[in-house]
Amino acid sequence: MRIFVAIVTVALCLSSSLGNAALETQIVDKDCWVELYEDDDFDRDDPFLRLQGPAQFATLDNLEGKDWGNDIESIIMGPNAYMKAYDRRDFKGNEMAFVPNQRVKDLGKFDMANAIDSFKLTCGKGPDSPSR
Repeated sequence: MRIFVAIVTVALCLSSSLGNAALETQIVDKDCWVELYEDDDFDRDDPFLRLQGPAQFATLDNLEGKDWGNDIESIIMGPNAYMKAYDRRDFKGNEMAFVPNQRVKDLGKFDMANAIDSFKLTCGKGPDSPSR
């Protein structure tokens, strides 16, 4: 009887630990996202994409079935999202930073229209996030 109780106790402890780990991986900051638009003025008639952070994209090739590299003209940032965008793959080249709730309807005004080829999207005050 004691062996059975010990086995059940160990099984319950393992199950509880695994359940907590699964819960931790499912926590998502619903305010940490970026919307990328192929056209300026946030035109939803052309392709657009919403990505959840935190995330890093060393290349934008085949991102959800489309090559977004050098094809982004407007951006909307989520309320808790920061992004560093680069005009070359692998986080190289010229860098542009975006902050929470920022809406850029024409990246051409910053010489970044159709120029973003990689980016890092962070949430809140992470190590790569600018200070608030």
